Amino acid sequence: MDWDDVRVFAVVADAGGINKAAQILKITPGAVSRRIDDLEARLDVKLFNRSATGMTLTPAGEDVRDKALSMQRFATAIEGSVRGRDRKEEGPVSIAAPDGLTSYWIAPGTAEFLNLHPKIQLTLDCGFWSKESADSIADITISAEKTVARVEDIISPLAVLHYVFVASPKYLDIYGTPKSAASAAGDHRTLKHVAQTFQRENWSKRASAVEALSSFSLETNSSGTLVTAVVSGSGIATLPSYFCRLYPELVLIEDISTPIQLWLTVRHEVRNSLRVKRVVKWLERTFDTKTNPWFRDEFVHPNAFAAEVAAAPSRAARSAETDDDDDRRQG
Repeated sequence: MDWDDVRVFAVVADAGGINKAAQILKITPGAVSRRIDDLEARLDVKLFNRSATGMTLTPAGEDVRDKALSMQRFATAIEGSVRGRDRKEEGPVSIAAPDGLTSYWIAPGTAEFLNLHPKIQLTLDCGFWSKESADSIADITISAEKTVARVEDIISPLAVLHYVFVASPKYLDIYGTPKSAASAAGDHRTLKHVAQTFQRENWSKRASAVEALSSFSLETNSSGTLVTAVVSGSGIATLPSYFCRLYPELVLIEDISTPIQLWLTVRHEVRNSLRVKRVVKWLERTFDTKTNPWFRDEFVHPNAFAAEVAAAPSRAARSAETDDDDDRRQG
């Protein structure tokens, strides 16, 4: 049985309705309904009587509610008995994140982090071949989808990736610069990453241009392959704007971006672990928009990156002072 379903059931039973329970749990009403439906299907019994005025428990539901409350009290007792014990800055911490973000942005900062915390063992899962079993859950997940979070997990916005159409001078010198992203998709060689379908509602009016990439010249499931192909002059592709910081020679085809929100999720079972807190703090600094303007909510044109970065030291100093104060309080 999925214990998360039991927790959702208990909240719905107390709240008396799906919408109120969803507000309490900070998930969508549809997710709550699916949890209840799954639980009823697994138990092969009806737990709620549904009506226009709300939801009431069936006799079977009353029995399950009593046991669910006992489970909650037991879980609270377990948490209370061990809270604060995992206060060592040592041991394994697993991070699941997209391969491009891990390879090009997170991995370069691991040396500095491990120098400061040599007893922490990082596992970076890029989703290709997981070291653990298929149903294992990373301690920390960075994703464009909020649905990876379970009940009681800690989820917060981390950064915004601004996807832009780019090409290298090597390609443009031969084939010319397209007038727009739409003409690039229709008249030029285009390269595509199969995973660029997250939060499709955000593509809005540009969706037709992106869909035109179905007539791609190269498709891959590897961000490293895509980036290498673009830089080498193979064609035009959509990449997060931070690649224009890593590869300043890249040329924007159009001064318009498609924002994709990234979420940081911490597994609730490890949220009080000091080593996990250290990694979370490091990741937040790594994506800090004060020093990394390409991750801000608003689109910052690559032409303005240099000026924004030059103005960043004072912002970074203020942020570091605040973080040091937090670390001293936590330690």
